Amino acid sequence: MVQLATVFSLSSLFVLATGTPLIKRDMATIQADITNISSLLVTWDNDVNAFSGTTDGANAIHADSVALESAFQTATTDTQATTNFTTDMNALLVLGQMENSSTILVGGLTQIAEKSANFTSINGTATILSDLSSLGAAATGFIAAISDIITDPEVVAQATQLETTWSAAFGDAISDIQTGL
Repeated sequence: MVQLATVFSLSSLFVLATGTPLIKRDMATIQADITNISSLLVTWDNDVNAFSGTTDGANAIHADSVALESAFQTATTDTQATTNFTTDMNALLVLGQMENSSTILVGGLTQIAEKSANFTSINGTATILSDLSSLGAAATGFIAAISDIITDPEVVAQATQLETTWSAAFGDAISDIQTGL
């Protein structure tokens, strides 16, 4: 009996240690995650555009950033628990959904950079830089996870381009805030 309990304990530990998800996800889950991300991006973008240098405005952007980061992390986990896309159309559909959100994300990052003086005036520079750094890692991590389940090299190239665009947009915003541009 003790040996059996030990075997089960070791088996459980092995499964946890390997990080293998026990529940597989599907394309519908990924699409639902993207829909959630898109909705959160709109809220984030609206708060960024409305930001006029107040603490309340900065707190709203921070809360939105935290929610977005969490949504990207959930989407990444769900994507990693998904088998490879069975068709190129599935991959293109998911990438299309992400590309639709790309202009909102890049536009919001541009607005944040342009409002860097407003963050400085309320001592919010460190917070926004931290938010952008962690949000950028989560967002590009999600695109990388999508790339990992795409089988067509041409479609992988499209995902890589989207990841590069997002990474550059986050990098530019962070750099502009750090230099006060």
